[in-house]
Amino acid sequence: MSEPPKKVLIVDDTMPNRELLKAVLGDTNSDYSLLEADCGGAAIETVGKEMPDIILLDIQMPDIDGYEVCRRLKADKKYRHIPVLFITALTATDEKVKGFECGAEDYITKPINPAEVKARIKAHLNVRETERLKTLQDMITTYNHNMNQPLMVIYTYLDILHSKLSDQDIGYKELAKIKKELDKINDILKKIQTLEKVKTVNYVGGAGMIDLDTK
Repeated sequence: MSEPPKKVLIVDDTMPNRELLKAVLGDTNSDYSLLEADCGGAAIETVGKEMPDIILLDIQMPDIDGYEVCRRLKADKKYRHIPVLFITALTATDEKVKGFECGAEDYITKPINPAEVKARIKAHLNVRETERLKTLQDMITTYNHNMNQPLMVIYTYLDILHSKLSDQDIGYKELAKIKKELDKINDILKKIQTLEKVKTVNYVGGAGMIDLDTK
């Protein structure tokens, strides 16, 4: 199954600028779903509704300038992970420094170079994906740590108990059902090995529990 297109929010109060970026990204790359906002307030509202994967943000806007938009987004834990790329005609060093101090990830000057814009967007989306994967790996490691010992104890105990019973004993069938459910959990744990950069060693009921190497 292919991944859904990445949401790119284009924020600029000038329509020709938005149309140019839409043409650069929309006509050449179907991997992007393009959103747009014509002012800072609309940008913040759109982020809340759509949760874009990356934001191309103009600085000079009539209501809320780009600096303040970026500042507010980075102050909110729900949105601070979204990369913000300023696209502006302001080229002074102090303007760029101010942008980075607001939390922006990058700074692209106008007039834009289409190849540069696409390359920078791709690079920042790749960085975000790497960070997402690292977070997922950390969650899996924690899950493994919390589930490892209790599942192993339960599985081992049931295995020993089940081996001492015959199919005529009371509880034999119930124990078999419980073991079957544990086997389902085992199958889920096995699927973790399909995750990129996650190494699995052993499984429930084998030589040991699942072990993840995320180094």
